[in-house]
Amino acid sequence: MPHVKLGYMHVPGLCFSALLVLFSALPAGAAGLPLCSQGASSGMPCQLTFEWRDGEIAPNASPYKDELLNVEFRSPRHTTYLMHAFWDGGRTLGIRFTPTEPGTWTFHVTSSIKRYDNQESTFNVSDSGASGLVEVANLRHWRTTNKKPHLWLAASAPFLEIEQPAFEAWLDARKRDGFTHIRGPLLTSRSAMKPLTGDSLPDFSYFKALDDRLLAASTRGFTLDLILADDGFLRSGALDDWQRRDALVRYLIARYGGLNVTWQGIEHFEDVPGSRALLKDLGSLLQKYDGFQHPRSTDARASSSPLLPDGWMNYLIEAVPTPDFAAVEHQFTQQPEIHVITATAPDAFRHELWNCTTNGEYPSVSYDALRNEANVKAVGAWAKLMADTRHWELEPYFDVDGARAVGLEEVEYLAYAEKPGIIEINLPKHKYNPVWVNPISGEEIPLKDYKGEVFSRPTPDNSHDWILRLPREGHMEAMARSYYFESQDPPVQEIESDPSRVPFEIVDPAGDQINSLLPTPYKTKITRANRASRTMQFVWWGEVVASGEPARLLGLSSFGNFTIPKDLLKQPGSSFHLRLLAINANGKGYELDKIYRLTP
Repeated sequence: MPHVKLGYMHVPGLCFSALLVLFSALPAGAAGLPLCSQGASSGMPCQLTFEWRDGEIAPNASPYKDELLNVEFRSPRHTTYLMHAFWDGGRTLGIRFTPTEPGTWTFHVTSSIKRYDNQESTFNVSDSGASGLVEVANLRHWRTTNKKPHLWLAASAPFLEIEQPAFEAWLDARKRDGFTHIRGPLLTSRSAMKPLTGDSLPDFSYFKALDDRLLAASTRGFTLDLILADDGFLRSGALDDWQRRDALVRYLIARYGGLNVTWQGIEHFEDVPGSRALLKDLGSLLQKYDGFQHPRSTDARASSSPLLPDGWMNYLIEAVPTPDFAAVEHQFTQQPEIHVITATAPDAFRHELWNCTTNGEYPSVSYDALRNEANVKAVGAWAKLMADTRHWELEPYFDVDGARAVGLEEVEYLAYAEKPGIIEINLPKHKYNPVWVNPISGEEIPLKDYKGEVFSRPTPDNSHDWILRLPREGHMEAMARSYYFESQDPPVQEIESDPSRVPFEIVDPAGDQINSLLPTPYKTKITRANRASRTMQFVWWGEVVASGEPARLLGLSSFGNFTIPKDLLKQPGSSFHLRLLAINANGKGYELDKIYRLTP
């Protein structure tokens, strides 16, 4: 994990006793967190509080806009984390921090308040057994600070639209269901309270109510997936000005970046004019002020992947319900991907949940979907089954008919049949312990052990979808003892872009011009028909580089019509870059690119 190294200056006879006074100044219940000096535990957040006196800050200093105080924490293993203080109202500054390991920690204060500047002290952290902070691992998967695999399962909530007792009951229910993440916006216009006052300062009643919800989730062990701003807040213009944006985002990072969080940019970034430049700046602020360097991405109506060239993201979020999209995207990217499930009806919800899983993604579930008990039961079945797999090594597996599948070669396979029927899967020759799983209830139907190379069976009935699990149980038990984390390198394929080697061509749009005001037909033609090209999955992207906006998703099949989004048409006569991505039945990736001139 990235860290910061600074020099230390110890002030003999002053620092320890002086800093102990600070800790006793925290008002009861102000933060809902223990003091770092009293009961800090590994993997759990704690807080330091600092008060200033008359004359200790300059008359023109702003506790909101100016950096009055920072604290550098040094772990027992000498990893350091620089955390920024946030203004908590009145004359109070707060620092929140999550110790990543047990033992004796040192902290060093740097401040424009001379009484605190260059003070240093220590505190003890007990071992809570908590897993720690979430981070990217094994290319497309997740682990925690203690290097253990992490199963990402997120539930969304409108934090401030739920009363605190009801929200805590909801959190307890989600914990029982197996959720590990809680997702929602920090800055919202949908609450009766507003984040900022009329003079653009934090409204502390808003943030203390938000604290109540987020700290209730954090202290229950949830990771917080934090969208910085929803669409309504963005429309207020509060993030348009660079100086106001810098102060506000720094404040959010200081207040919540000391917790176990992931950052998820802005809501539906494609709907926000100028979002690429805004997100690039937000990403740089996260990199600058986040001492833990938590995972970074942005919410999307389609996918955040077009922003990858800007370099600030390290995981992806997509919300396309058609599974072909993520199946293709997985083969063209090398980051973990979160799928935001849009369906709420039980059958459609279950299909989206398991299709995203077999595409190698992790699910994020909406608040509305969890109002239906059938969906809650289906999520519980998913969590129970996935927790029993080596989910952090599963990758899409294509040697299957009648289903979508993931697998870890020669170890275990999961196949999902959205439509009941015959599942046929080709396997390395070993002994397997097959079992059917009902995704509605989680009920299992074990089958006789199988030893062979082609497993072919009809689903137990034709009334609904089914999951087939094919593990080598004895081998998996041995692996758990032999491999600390990953057992093999994750696959990365080389994409074929030589037109002479690509088994299809772009038929439409024909020519070299596109009328930007009319629907445009698109179509492919298979040029080399064979077993691999019998099933192709296509994704069409369009970009106008001169617009400054990222590429937009145009289509998801071999033919159809697209209309160029208006926000790409800022300069008449610009060049339009059409990008066609595809995978064949074996998962092999292909790319074709064409450039058109836009008319009129």
